[in-house]
Amino acid sequence: MTTLRPPRALLLDHGGVLMRSVKHPERTAAFAARVHALIGPSAGLGRDCVLSDIEAGKAAYRTWKNGHARTPAPREIGHRELWEDFIAADWPPAARALVGAEATWLCRELILAESDKTVAPGMLETLRLAREHGVRTGIVSNTLVGSLNRDLARRFGTHPLLDVQVYSDETGRRKPDPEMIHLAARALSVDPADCWYVGDNYDRDVVCGMRAGAGATILMRPAERRDPKARPQPDAEVADGGELLDLLRAALAHHDAGRTAGQEAAA
Repeated sequence: MTTLRPPRALLLDHGGVLMRSVKHPERTAAFAARVHALIGPSAGLGRDCVLSDIEAGKAAYRTWKNGHARTPAPREIGHRELWEDFIAADWPPAARALVGAEATWLCRELILAESDKTVAPGMLETLRLAREHGVRTGIVSNTLVGSLNRDLARRFGTHPLLDVQVYSDETGRRKPDPEMIHLAARALSVDPADCWYVGDNYDRDVVCGMRAGAGATILMRPAERRDPKARPQPDAEVADGGELLDLLRAALAHHDAGRTAGQEAAA
């Protein structure tokens, strides 16, 4: 196992690192039915049309995100932009205006319909270990609804273990813009060089960590899903929260052992 210099701050991606998701694509139709009921029959749109446009809008947003990951400072789209421009672009004006007005609520409900989330194994223990050793902790995440992630943190008990949460919809920026990590580092009064950043994507997370000058950029991804040809490569790789816990524990123990040896030599 790679032994890294211990961090003063541990910054984590949300989905794929702190949290795990179980997708439920079968629930999208029920969500689309709720949207159809919201806009009403006067819009002249059938349920199948609403469902098709939601699916097409989601696919367009995914393509948009992937393309903008290649740019130096990608922005995040707003909730109204997603609904008015990506999903409801061809709807009657009144229906388009209505989903635009309700866009934040609709984004939240869409995410809740898409998947169920739980804290990833080993991550609570990792956060507690960091807290025990005075390591600051935070989230740096691309997400459509950061307020939902804050609610999940309170629900699952991670909120007291997090010192800062930086979300793309709240900042208007998306990783790999290094300012996302810089914002978190400034909030914690630490230098990016004293931070570990842990993410699960090469083009967003590893690139962001490298651009930001993070002390260590760590990829959390199972071995069979890693790409040795991706550039840049992370400073370390872990399969899951348990391996991240081991990596942090080893770094802290190595640091403590070195400090003890130095104190004994000085004595």
